[in-house]
Amino acid sequence: MESSPAHQNFSRYDIRVIIKFSVILVKDASCIHNLVTVLGENAPSIQMVKKSVKAVSEGRDDMEDEPHPGRPVTACGDANISKVLVSLSDDRRKTCEEISTETSMSRTSVFRVLTNKLNNNKKFSKWVPHLLTDEQKESRVNFFRNFSEDFKLSKMTFWVG
Repeated sequence: MESSPAHQNFSRYDIRVIIKFSVILVKDASCIHNLVTVLGENAPSIQMVKKSVKAVSEGRDDMEDEPHPGRPVTACGDANISKVLVSLSDDRRKTCEEISTETSMSRTSVFRVLTNKLNNNKKFSKWVPHLLTDEQKESRVNFFRNFSEDFKLSKMTFWVG
């Protein structure tokens, strides 16, 4: 069964609430999973439904996500992004390894910041933005306007041979 656009807006919280009310009515995980499959791609697996049914049956009332243990992701935080930007402002030809030693970050974190957060690509051994900024676009337009005016004034001719 294909899901409609309205079904695609269900969050994990919404799905847990549906499962909670279904447990009150049905109490069978396989029947509840059949009900939830209407959600299409967003439907949880049968194992997840069984886990939710068990939690609700044991008295879980809170349908919010439980906090996950572990260290929060800080490698791509604002402080590290600014460190990479400062390092790049000196020399855009630096490698990820050079930037990582300068900023005390891992090479993979530096690479993620450069590519995902700053949208830079390595071209001709230089880190450049994937898209030009408005100032860079304006600079190029001005350069070519001046170049074409100079070319017209000098009345240069080119020989094609």
